[in-house]
Order: sequence, then structure tokens, then C-alpha cells
Amino acid sequence: MKLCKIYSNKAFHDVSFSNGLNVIIGSMSNRNDHEKDAHNLGKSLLLEVIDFLLLKEVKNKRKFFLTKNEIFFDYIFFAEIELNSGQFLIIRRAVENNTKISFKISKTKLKNFDTNIGNWDKVELSLRKAKNYLNTSLAFNVLPVWEYRQSLNYFMRHQEDFTDVFKLSKFQGPHRYWKPMVFDLLGFNGLLLKEKFKLEESRQKLKDKIEILETENKVSKNDEDKIRGLIDIKKDELLSVSLQVDKFNFNESDNKEKTILVDEIENSIRVLNTRHYAIKYEISKIEKSLEIGVDNINMKEISSIYKEVEIFLPNKLLTEFEKVIEFNKSITHERNQFLQENLSVLQVENIGLEASLTRLEETKSTMLVDLTDKDSYAKFKKYQKQLSKIEVEVIIFEDKLRNISEISQMEGKLSSFSDIIKAKVFELNLAISQQHHKEIRKLFNQFTTKILNTPAILSVKTNKENNIEFEVEYQSKDSFSSSDLASGNTYKKILCAAFDVSLLQRYYDKSFYRFTYHDGVLDSLDIRKKENYIEFVRNLVKEFNVQYIITTIESEINQLKGAFSITNDEICLTLSDESYGGKLFKQEF
Repeated sequence: MKLCKIYSNKAFHDVSFSNGLNVIIGSMSNRNDHEKDAHNLGKSLLLEVIDFLLLKEVKNKRKFFLTKNEIFFDYIFFAEIELNSGQFLIIRRAVENNTKISFKISKTKLKNFDTNIGNWDKVELSLRKAKNYLNTSLAFNVLPVWEYRQSLNYFMRHQEDFTDVFKLSKFQGPHRYWKPMVFDLLGFNGLLLKEKFKLEESRQKLKDKIEILETENKVSKNDEDKIRGLIDIKKDELLSVSLQVDKFNFNESDNKEKTILVDEIENSIRVLNTRHYAIKYEISKIEKSLEIGVDNINMKEISSIYKEVEIFLPNKLLTEFEKVIEFNKSITHERNQFLQENLSVLQVENIGLEASLTRLEETKSTMLVDLTDKDSYAKFKKYQKQLSKIEVEVIIFEDKLRNISEISQMEGKLSSFSDIIKAKVFELNLAISQQHHKEIRKLFNQFTTKILNTPAILSVKTNKENNIEFEVEYQSKDSFSSSDLASGNTYKKILCAAFDVSLLQRYYDKSFYRFTYHDGVLDSLDIRKKENYIEFVRNLVKEFNVQYIITTIESEINQLKGAFSITNDEICLTLSDESYGGKLFKQEF
């Protein structure tokens, strides 16, 4: 896939890309005018427009520059891309109704920036259907199980994507969302890593469930024998109190029908008392669980502490930390909502039980007055309450025993998960030892060596927690020990570019991306290294038939001389700070 044209129906600098090297330049009109700036002309915004046309989802209209500015509401953008089949695909997407996308396939390239195209093959598809259609049309045979947008930004790096070679700015979620894809991209079987993450996720859920059972029921596996002993003790107590109750004989009364009725009422009271104690126990457990809230973490205070000790807290880390807190709050809220609903049901049942018990006790008291003396009745009532209390205690201990049994079963499953994960880790290490990424690593090193005269190594390993780690670092030419060159932004950008270009080279003969767009990659680079870069890229596009697009400002390249100068054929777009008309959208906003 290559880019051919990006254009619009409204004020916009339409762009036509050629095969080979394409340079987008920000031009300085007046060196002495300090109020102007060649950096804010729209070079990076063009990348955003291309991303939009390649079906980036606009999740927040108030933040995305096209949808938050009313001046763009009437804009319709078009992209013409060359498919690896040799055909051309035209994409139409409007700003206002940006979830409806149209497509047209053509055997020939557009001759101009045509906005009045008719007979669209696919008209106003939903975003989801449009992505599926584009994914099918691209027909990539590299990463076939991954949607095309998952890897797109390795070939269209925004400024913020140069901070990490592998983890792009859009990869904000857990590692399982992106590391398997990178593992695939390097030539391994990403399914192995995906399965490992799924197993670890299942294992963690099981661990959390065990922790909840142990916390809420105040038990652990080691308490099993102790609880069995307590059950035996309580059952002995139950037997003893039952014998005391059985000694009472109300049959001396002439009113045998009342005696039978009292026995029935007493049995009902015993059943209700047992349920009453059990409900009160459950209500107590839920109320204690609801008292455990989410820690109130003040991110401003944390940032302040970092500043006081002069430690830098990266914005990305801060954002991820805040997302973890929000996720924890969300899970706790859902759990508390369920507990609150359960509590309400139990409380209603408890009120009904207490009313029933009061009514039965009153009926029983009235009848027993006729059957026995006051002292005997008081003693009988005392033993009866003891009996109900002990029965509930036995039920509670047996419930704890069942929870321990459930915990034991879960720990057995936990052990099985750990064994399967160990086997997966062994498979992963075996795959790494087979060096499927050898060619990409070689190309990666060639890039940094030719441009910076400094070798760099790309490696894959499992860390102490048996998680896959991707690493890149510069090497000392003499000792081949690690160098700290990557700590600087300029040289870190080169590592990112090296990775992207090595992917272009590795898969040039496959159906995959055949272009890369690097925003500001030459900025701040030594002029001699820029010359090396230009020479390398020219050889690259010629040898591998790929498209390389860079953005820069005039002052970054005006010292390139002779054979290293950027030619007019290589400049696909020049933006200028001379007036608003020189900006990408030919206006200020």
C-alpha cells in the first residue's frame, strides 16, 4: 500500500505523493520577522488528516481538531491509495458525518484532485463496516489476524510516537493488547504470547476470587482442621441443649391439642431463628465489605511530592496511573452496587422474619401460660434460644468449611494454570532461540550504522516475571557494551525510524505497507548525519520500491549541499509562514 493523493473540497493544500522520497517542507519567508514561525504551518496536521482518512475513530469530537472547529464542518476529505494488487482505492470521508465512508476502486490513477466522483462502489458505510472493507481491500498477508490499524502507526509516526520504539502512543492499555502483535511483526507466533496473557489473566481472576473468599469469610486453607474441630464442639453443645429441651414435658396438661400446637409453633420459631441468624451474618458481611472503599489517591499531591524530591513524573505514567485508579473505582462501584442490591433484599427478608418471630413468640407465650408454670417456661425459652444460636453457628462454620473446600479447588486450578503458563514460557523462550527476528535485527543495525556510524541491537527476551520484553539500544563499537545515546531525543527518534524502515525492508516483497511517514525525523540531527540519512533513504526507495515521506522545516535542510540537496521532484508540498494562505488549510484557526 502506498499513498497517492490527499485532498479536500474546501480550502486545503492538496498533496500528490510520488514513488520514492517525498519531502514536506515548512518554509521561512522572512528571517528577520520574529513573530512568525515555520513550525506551525500544518505539517503534523497533514498526518492527522491522513490518519482520519485511513479511518481513525474520532472518540472525542471536542478534542479532535477537525471536529472541534466549526470551520471544518463542511469539509470532505479524499484519499487515493495504491493497493498492492496494482489497483487504486479512493476513500471519501466528511467531517460532519464522519462515521459514513464511501469507497471506489479504479484500475487507473486519478489525473487530478477530483471531488465530483460518481458511481461509488461502497456508499456511506458505517465506520465498522468501512474498516472491514478497507482491511479486506488491503489484503495484507503480513499480520493477517490483526486489523490493519493496529500496526499503521509504525508507518505513520506522530511526534509523540518517537518516545518509544515499540509502544506507540495509542497503546494505552495492558500489554496483552499490543505485545502479541509486535511479537508477530518480528516474525514470531503472536498467538503463543496471546495465549500466555489469557492464561495469566484467568489465573489473576482466580487469585482475586480466592482473596475475596478469604477476606469476606475470614478463612484460609490452613484453618480447615480448626473449623472441623469447632463444628464437632458445637454439635456436642447442640446435642446437650437438645437433651435439656427434650426433658420438658407439657403432656401433663389436659389440653393435648394446645401442646401439639405449641410444638408446631416451636419448630417454626426454630426454623425462622436459624434463618434469622444466617441473614444477620450475611448482612454483617456485606456491610463490612461496603465499608472497604477505594483509596482516595490525590494525583496532585503525588505530583507535588515528585517535584519536591526533584524526580520527574512522566505524563504517560501519570495518565496510566489515573486510568488504573478509574478502573479500580469502576470495578468497586459495580461490586458495591451488586452488594447493595443483595443487602436490600436481605434486609427486607430480615424485617419479615422478625415480624413473624414476634407474632409466633406472642402466640406461643399465650398458649404456654395454660400449659406450664412461669419458671419452667422461662427456662424452656432460654434453652430454645441457645439451641437456635448453636444451630446457626454450626451452619456458619459449615459454610466456612465449604468456602475452604472451594478455595482448595481453586488453588488446585491455580497450580494447573501455573504449570500451563510455565510450558508457554518454555515455548516462548524456544521461539526466541530460533531467531525469527534475525533479519529485522540485521536491517535495524544497518540503518543506525550507516546513518550514525553507531551499531544498535534489537533484542527479545523474557524478564524475571517471564514476560516478553522488546529492547533496542546503541552499542559501543569497541567493547560492544550498551551506550546511553538513546537517552537523547534525537537519537531515540533514529531508533524508532530504524525499526520502521527495517519492517519496510523485511516485508517489501509481501502484501503490506510500502510507505512510511516520519514527522520531523531530521530535526536537530547533525548536518552530516542528515546527509547520511538522505543518501540511505534514496537507496532504500530505489532498491525496495517503497515510499518514504518526511516533514521538516527549511532551516533544517538548507545546509544540505550538492548531491545531498533535496530536489524539486522530491518536494511534494511546501508550506509557508508568509501568510495564512501558506498554511495547510490556508487559514488560521
